[in-house]
Amino acid sequence: MKKLKVTVILCCVYLLATPLWASNFKIAIIDMLKALNQCEAGKEAKAKLQKKFEKMKKDLEARQKELEKLKQELEKQSLMLSLDAKRDKEKEYKRKLRDFQDLYQDYKQEMARAEYEAIQPILRDLQRVAEKIRKKEGYLIVFEKNNAGIVCYEHGIDITDKVVKLYNAEWKKNQKKIK
Repeated sequence: MKKLKVTVILCCVYLLATPLWASNFKIAIIDMLKALNQCEAGKEAKAKLQKKFEKMKKDLEARQKELEKLKQELEKQSLMLSLDAKRDKEKEYKRKLRDFQDLYQDYKQEMARAEYEAIQPILRDLQRVAEKIRKKEGYLIVFEKNNAGIVCYEHGIDITDKVVKLYNAEWKKNQKKIK
């Protein structure tokens, strides 16, 4: 599917190329992932997500240690316990293991959702800033470096740093208004 998209884009560019080369055909490239990681809002969001992730990780590690302790107790006491007591301990271990696995999946989903919610507004704003630069500097089209199947390009058409610089300026201005 991705190859088809790239092929269609390249065909469109090729078909449009002859008349556009005669005019002022300007293209640009942006690396949205790099922009997200370099902009102030992206760094702030990443730090908040990291704190949340660390809290969840500590909780999971504590529960995993509890599970390991329970398993070791079960192994040590298995010969001394009656059959019913052994079965009860095994049930308790399996229940706690299931609870741990469920919690892990819940945390995983929660982190994915939190990351999406934190990053999407920033990506929309970065795209808006890229559009501003496209219009101001007269680019006909701006390709996203990672999704457009671009293998190599002249680095002079990369507007990532310009987008980050303008985005940071606007973001800082908005942060001052909020405070």
